[in-house]
Amino acid sequence: MSEPRTTVIMPAYNAHGTIRASVESALAQTVPDLEVIVVDDGSDPPIADALADVRDPRLRVLRHPRNRMAPAARNTALAAARSPFVSQLDSDDLWERDYLESVLPEFEDPRVGLVYTNARILGHPHGQEVTITVPDVHPIDTFPKIAEQNPMAAVTVTMRTDAVRAVGGYAEWVWVCDDYHLYLKLAHAGWRFAYVDRPLAVYRWPEPGRGQSYDEGPRERDVLKMYAGFVLRHPLTPGPRRQVRARVKQELRRLREGGFPRRR
Repeated sequence: MSEPRTTVIMPAYNAHGTIRASVESALAQTVPDLEVIVVDDGSDPPIADALADVRDPRLRVLRHPRNRMAPAARNTALAAARSPFVSQLDSDDLWERDYLESVLPEFEDPRVGLVYTNARILGHPHGQEVTITVPDVHPIDTFPKIAEQNPMAAVTVTMRTDAVRAVGGYAEWVWVCDDYHLYLKLAHAGWRFAYVDRPLAVYRWPEPGRGQSYDEGPRERDVLKMYAGFVLRHPLTPGPRRQVRARVKQELRRLREGGFPRRR
């Protein structure tokens, strides 16, 4: 097997119903020299059971004996990666066959540390079809603009492995926004981003029992925690401090009004 050009990092927790399709969408890429590292984050039964008949030497399955959450699983895959690039693909999302073919050439510019694309959405409650509806403003890679909200879906992102390792990888002290925190760190380190204006991935909208960002209350508090952590490390960077102030006010208002409505 040739040396991989990119490593697909895929955390998986009890994703037995979707992971086979996700892995196969990576293995079916028109750029075949890749490796897929699935990190089973304490699934019961083991996620390897759902992949037992995938006979492809490019697939590796690692396992955490207990659930440590997605950031830790991503860091395990990052540590095991053997290629110059790492590509994010969650265990319920999909790639189009030419995703890698379309993003890897962008790294010919040595200033580019991250490339992302548009994505189609499955199951959006309001019928939104793509993740990026105003492509003209992309790529977004400078402060304060990048601190306003996460401009990219995780399933569309490929990064330079050395750059990700240099900024410390994924923050394991946050729950649902470790990827966004990583993008902020890369932007702060001076890396440029590139954007491919095509829907080259499929993002499944979170739903009960699938998708850790489904619960609005914990998600919003985790985003506040992420911004606050970034501000502590980089207090002079424009943008995140404003987000902390605004989100603290929102949280206090929600508490006065009785909190988030219950999901049914």
